[in-house]
Amino acid sequence: MKTTLIFVRHGQSKYNHSRKFTGQQDVPLTVLGHDQAERTAVYLDRFPITRIYSSDLMRAMQTAEPTAARHGLPVIPKPQLRELYGGDWDGMSFDRLTKDYPELYRVLKTDVGNLHCPNGESTEELARRVSACVEEIVRENVGGCIAVFSHATPLRAMGCVWNGLPVSRANELPKTANASVTVVEYDDDLHPTVLQYAGDEHLEGEITMLPVNV
Repeated sequence: MKTTLIFVRHGQSKYNHSRKFTGQQDVPLTVLGHDQAERTAVYLDRFPITRIYSSDLMRAMQTAEPTAARHGLPVIPKPQLRELYGGDWDGMSFDRLTKDYPELYRVLKTDVGNLHCPNGESTEELARRVSACVEEIVRENVGGCIAVFSHATPLRAMGCVWNGLPVSRANELPKTANASVTVVEYDDDLHPTVLQYAGDEHLEGEITMLPVNV
């Protein structure tokens, strides 16, 4: 029996737009982010979604809402699906990060799988909590089609899990657009096969990414 997991990164948030390290700051989507969420919901009409989960942070919940409305399903919040907790970095501009934390900022840019934010969380710690949550969701929904709305670093961490890579190699995975869609199929033994990674064609001219220097 196949189980389908659809993993969606949230739409553009206000901190994405203003070039800040968002972490677990609870900020809303921009107008463009809401439009990206609507486009994603239309794209997801092709899937027989049976349950919807989301990080409990506003930007992820707002991205999930149009899909939930189209499928007549509630959004189940899961704090375990949150973005990396940045500690001292949460809410800080990328310009300030480059000045105040030049060496750690280099790790963020070139070796994110080995990042540990000051007074915050490491990518390894994030990977453990997110992968445990995703595994629990899949086990509870065997044979279903599940949509999960989360964030950029959780997606890269799960990309490592799905591809059998250590999280330390997360930087080898491509950066993902806001509201991109990843589709993973699990077999009877819950072994994953990635059918689509961070697809963003449905966004057409509204693709937004992290700043090029991140």
